[in-house]
Amino acid sequence: MREWLSAKSQNRQKSVAIAALGATLMLLTACQSFEAPGGSLTAEVDAPGPVQALQRVNERGLACWIRSGDRAFRGYALVPELDTRSGDPRILVVRQGNAQGLPELVISASGDPVRIVTFGPLTGDRLSARINADVLAWSAGRQGCA
Repeated sequence: MREWLSAKSQNRQKSVAIAALGATLMLLTACQSFEAPGGSLTAEVDAPGPVQALQRVNERGLACWIRSGDRAFRGYALVPELDTRSGDPRILVVRQGNAQGLPELVISASGDPVRIVTFGPLTGDRLSARINADVLAWSAGRQGCA
């Protein structure tokens, strides 16, 4: 009888351990941070105006993508076109040393409320989700790097 109780107790302990492990895994899955989807981005952001939103993106992009030596952005440069009289302000992401070439990414802003749009070859790259998350955060005023 004693052996049967001991085996039953061990089985109960295993069941509790498995349930605790399952609950922990569910909690970890639920706590994962939001990741912006990849691809082209079209979103309204909380910014005073289109130029101000892109100034924020340009400042943080230079600091976090270009000057930091981030491997993902090695070989790229930012070309801000914020003072445009014909069209919306925009930032071009171009190959370094080829500022006059076709952009790899265009980040533009317009309207009130401010609407950010991204397009270009980099929107189809594995980097696009990160770019979108950074652009959304920086245009809304976040200061840090990802």
